[in-house]
Parts: sequence; C-alpha cells; structure tokens
Amino acid sequence: YGAFVELEPGIEGLIHVSEMSWTRHIKNPSEVFSLGDEVEALVLSIDTEEKKISLGSKQLEDDPWDKIEEKYKIGEIKKGKVINLTQFGAFVELEPGIEGLIHVSEMSWTRHIKNPSEVFSLGDEVEAIVLAIDTEEKKISLGSKQLEDDPWDKIEEKYKIGETKKGKVINLTQFGAFVELDEG
Repeated sequence: YGAFVELEPGIEGLIHVSEMSWTRHIKNPSEVFSLGDEVEALVLSIDTEEKKISLGSKQLEDDPWDKIEEKYKIGEIKKGKVINLTQFGAFVELEPGIEGLIHVSEMSWTRHIKNPSEVFSLGDEVEAIVLAIDTEEKKISLGSKQLEDDPWDKIEEKYKIGETKKGKVINLTQFGAFVELDEG
C-alpha cells in the first residue's frame, strides 16, 4: 500500500500508492520505488499522537489534469490507442496516463452497439472527438460517431413520404418487421 521512507534514524514517513502518480494507478510501490532509493517527497500531514507522517511524491510534479482543458478542447479531434474494452465502452489512451471513454452510445448514429468489441479491438489506433471534460472526476468523454454526419439530419431529403423503397428484413417482432433500407 505504500513505501516507507526513513527521514532520519527512527523517523519514517509513508508515501501511499495513491500519492505516487497523478495519472497511473499504482498497484505495487515497487513499480515506482526500490528498497534503498534516495527519494524526494512532500510532507502532506503529521499526526503527532499517532506518530505518523504522510508523504507524497506526485506533488513534486505538475498534475496534468490542472491544464487538461488547455490541451484538450471540446469538439477537437484527438488520436489515441484503445487500451481497454468494457461492456459500456472503449477506453482510449490519449497520452500516457490520460485516457478518455467512448461510450457505446457514442459509437454509431444508426446501430445499437451491444458491446464495443463490435466496433473496436484492443490496440486499435482511433480518432475521436472530445465531447466533455470533467476535471474533478478526471474523466474525458469521447465520441467516434461524431466524425461522420448524422444521417438522421437529412432523412427527410433521402426518404419522401409516399415513395416506394426496397430493403432487407433484418428483425421480426410481435409488433412488426424492421427493414434496413441502407447501411445502418
């Protein structure tokens, strides 16, 4: 859960794993430190009754989330690598330690995506549009469907009432048949 640092003989402080990096999720302190390392850390708190000193090493660097809105603008297209797929979306690494989420609802204008693996694979290099930035929660929302025009914006131009169209039945339900007129 952390690394104990001897400040002077008999006086130790703890750098908790949560105080080691602004962007990386540290599971084991050995990812950052080794026994015997000389380290610099900031004193975060002192509890004289419990004889505990809390230290932080990430505070010696700038928090990239403090300037994230300068680096990433709403509506801007960014490139990244798909690093994780969950049932609800694809996580895209925009830069080391900074990732955004393309939610399944932001993957297609016309298709109902049940799983992001229908659209993306791990390791894919993708482009996405920045939809929202939440600096408090340290989250970036991305969208890939926005890279294309929404076909529903021009649906009345493409399909006229009373006009005959051919299509393919793609689903039957108790209340009707779904017919695909064009791709999507």
